[in-house]
Amino acid sequence: MARMVNAIQVVHPNTQRWKERFYQNLPAYRARSRQAANYVRSMQGRADLVLQVGVLFDPCWNGAILPNLIYTDYTMHLSAQKPGLGRSPLTHKQCQAWIELERRAFDRAIHVCTRSKRTRDSIVNDYGIAAERVTVIGGGVNFRTLPDIVPAVARQEPTVLFIGKDFYRKGGDVLLRAFSKTRQQLPKARLLLLTGESIPDNLPLDGVELIKPTWDRNVIGALYRRADVFVLPSRLETWGDVLIEAMTYGLPCIGVTGEAMDEIIEDGATGLTVPPDDADALAAALTCLLSNRSLCLQWGKKARRRVEQEYTWDHVGARLARVIEASAELLGKPVEISETMVLR
Repeated sequence: MARMVNAIQVVHPNTQRWKERFYQNLPAYRARSRQAANYVRSMQGRADLVLQVGVLFDPCWNGAILPNLIYTDYTMHLSAQKPGLGRSPLTHKQCQAWIELERRAFDRAIHVCTRSKRTRDSIVNDYGIAAERVTVIGGGVNFRTLPDIVPAVARQEPTVLFIGKDFYRKGGDVLLRAFSKTRQQLPKARLLLLTGESIPDNLPLDGVELIKPTWDRNVIGALYRRADVFVLPSRLETWGDVLIEAMTYGLPCIGVTGEAMDEIIEDGATGLTVPPDDADALAAALTCLLSNRSLCLQWGKKARRRVEQEYTWDHVGARLARVIEASAELLGKPVEISETMVLR
């Protein structure tokens, strides 16, 4: 019944918009917060610490029963800078109220961990949280074991891969315009484009293979192995899991500046970053890599090593453990990291 009431409160004629508002609205935030706070209260004496992922609720809603540590990838303040890109389904007034709720959650937490420096900077500068209470720990690639790298095969058709269900937000239109320019220099170039949206008729599709979205990991793995370069010119990107995934397969990546992806991609070492919405700069980056097979291989190997050294969940977990241990010292009592209970 509660879910039905929530759905009715945020009804919208656009089903995608309705879905976004269903999960991200003020009454739902408050309801989830009360539920989480009640659950945490029931865990008193059985748990030492709450690890909260994301900020869709506040388990310290009625005051902190247990110390709370937040791990998040983005803030509403950052989403609100680009309201037309679907990450903020709230009105301006609702958005400001949500930001205040986030601020309270951050303020009540004993520490906040983020995936990116960009998000850390937002929490410090936009929410007024002390810098020493916010730590970047990154994010891990979502593989139990890293896939083997298949020996490189010389291709007659240099190939680019794009994976982005949200075609516009992920910059698919910019990529198609850039790729058309690149094909003027490299007419055999090919683009594998996986997206969940229809492509506007005015965009060029020569040399493009359109691929429907899939959750089949074997199919996705095969796409990575068909490609020489991975590209993601997003207008808004909270982190960049797909970039790390592509790097795991030994692909150099092209992303954009001003987002967390320019923290993931080492420009000039594991890939290139270009200004957002700049088809000319993106075309130049594509041409640079697609015309230099040895450079692709060299940067791809460095990209894989970067994942192995920085972006596994073992690395992230170790960083998180250090934060928890330091927080425990501040609390004046040990925290045993042995069991996790999940609130759903």
